[in-house]
Amino acid sequence: DRHVPTLLAGTALNGVKTAMVAAGGAHTVVVTGNGELWAWGNNRNGQLGTTGFDLVKLAPARVGAEDVFGGSPVRMASCGEKHTLIVTKEGSLWSFGEGGDGALGLNDIVNRRVPTQVKAHHFGHAKIVSAAAGSHHSAAATEHGGLYTWGKATREDASPAGLGHDDLLTKLVPTCVVPRLLRGLRVGRCHRLPHLDALAFA
Repeated sequence: DRHVPTLLAGTALNGVKTAMVAAGGAHTVVVTGNGELWAWGNNRNGQLGTTGFDLVKLAPARVGAEDVFGGSPVRMASCGEKHTLIVTKEGSLWSFGEGGDGALGLNDIVNRRVPTQVKAHHFGHAKIVSAAAGSHHSAAATEHGGLYTWGKATREDASPAGLGHDDLLTKLVPTCVVPRLLRGLRVGRCHRLPHLDALAFA
């Protein structure tokens, strides 16, 4: 265990700078400046996306870039408790890890140990610009401001888990949150603001 931030060795990611990092329940992933994905930590459910059947990786292991994600480098990553979502620069969405309750968006409840593309037709073939992985559910936003959620709809006490639909049904594939439930709002990226300005969003 580490009780203070500890710098990884410069060689850990082949010397490439980190662009973003995401932490899950017991795993961590990094997107590098050249669009590679690296991962380490718990891999019991395949949430690292690495080849092989190692249950844990103690050091960063390369998952891939264009060679794994359909010819496109990685733009961003998000970690759930036991699953991982990847958005590529071309706007496709990939998932891997625990598939229980449909959190991977692959129309089943099967775990995936390697990155698997979520079918584009679920998003009306729109490009994905952002994704977020929750404990047992996931969400993604498209270039047109559409919000899609999927996975487990209720908590253990039967209260809503945050899918945002008019029902409490588990969704095995990405399902659009209808605009009227968002009071007509669309979802989008935050834009860079000048220094000293506040960042606000709804």
